[in-house]
Amino acid sequence: MNRNRVFLPFTLAIIAAIHSPANACATYSAADIASAVANSPYASQAVKNASCTWGGAGKAESSGNTCAATASGGAFGVFQMTPSNLAAQGVTPSQYQNMSLQQQTNIWLQGAGPTQQGSSFNYINSNTGQAVSGTNLTQGMAAACSQFGRLICKNDLASIQSGGGCPTNIIKATNGSNGTLANGTANADGSGQTICSWGAAIQQKITQSGCVNANGAVPASPTTPRKINCPTPSGAAPGTAIPPTPASAPVSLPASLA
Repeated sequence: MNRNRVFLPFTLAIIAAIHSPANACATYSAADIASAVANSPYASQAVKNASCTWGGAGKAESSGNTCAATASGGAFGVFQMTPSNLAAQGVTPSQYQNMSLQQQTNIWLQGAGPTQQGSSFNYINSNTGQAVSGTNLTQGMAAACSQFGRLICKNDLASIQSGGGCPTNIIKATNGSNGTLANGTANADGSGQTICSWGAAIQQKITQSGCVNANGAVPASPTTPRKINCPTPSGAAPGTAIPPTPASAPVSLPASLA
């Protein structure tokens, strides 16, 4: 997730391609992504304590697919990192797509993760669960702020604090010397998403995951329930109730009780 990315996968096609057999594409849940964040040596304690937020953000960004890419080729992997962010880490988009979830997470945290991103991000991140001028601040909004960067986060928060909620007069982010990112007017990403609308999409993924941070802990990803076959009376169909008689009990009883 890059603070200055103009286009987000919310309205762009996601391309998933199988690369080498040893590192085929894989799709992960928000809880899986949260666990990878919590287990990364590059995550601060504050980031680990909010790992469910970033798990939801990764799921919203890419559907959790390690090989995800925008149709424009501008962002890759679970966290949709840009080529420039990856190059700064000495990694190509193809190499990144062939990495494991943990490796992708580590690269993201080093190059474009939720580090200090300005007072607006810090304000929302520190006040999630609180209402500001009638607008509830959420974990999803904090994650959207991290993704959109300081300018959009600042402009959207100013609109919220004025009592109007997120902007309704959308000014999409555009690059270039005459773009809205350069002149400071952008209040939405290139797809027209604000921290409220995209934050709601992220929040939904966080809620659906069942991931809840408590004292820095992240719940383990769900595992497939282990099937247990209960004993069945001889000659009976599977699932038949065992009559409550000593003769059919699945244990040996003393003769005095038989």
